[in-house]
Amino acid sequence: MRWIGLDHGTKNIGIAFTDELEILASPFEVWPNQGEPTLAKLARLAREEGAQALLVGLPVHKDGAESATAPLARAFGEDLAARTGLPLVFWDERLTSVEAERLLAARGVKPRDRKARLDAAAAAVMLNDLIETRRTRGIPANRLD
Repeated sequence: MRWIGLDHGTKNIGIAFTDELEILASPFEVWPNQGEPTLAKLARLAREEGAQALLVGLPVHKDGAESATAPLARAFGEDLAARTGLPLVFWDERLTSVEAERLLAARGVKPRDRKARLDAAAAAVMLNDLIETRRTRGIPANRLD
């Protein structure tokens, strides 16, 4: 199943995709969050790229409670799911930016370039976590549950 992963932020949205076999997740781009125009553009991108499901990062605190921006991420994900008709999964995004920063540094990405790529890398970290979770639970790539 080909997933589009989104790291929703009030300023930017990080975008990543998995391959159809759910072997690898790759950062795609970071887009400014401009509300309605961005939703329309993301719906078009999902169709063009053959996405079959949506993953949207859900901001939560270390104790697992949803953050103040979680309702914005939920509304964003639900709106995009309604526009695309794709199934939607919300995913705990705790520490994904920290992990993305570490991965970018390990790959030799210069600090000034990391900031521009961080949100897409965080979306890829979430997707890789989803892939690993599905793999360990024995969920085939062609099933959502």
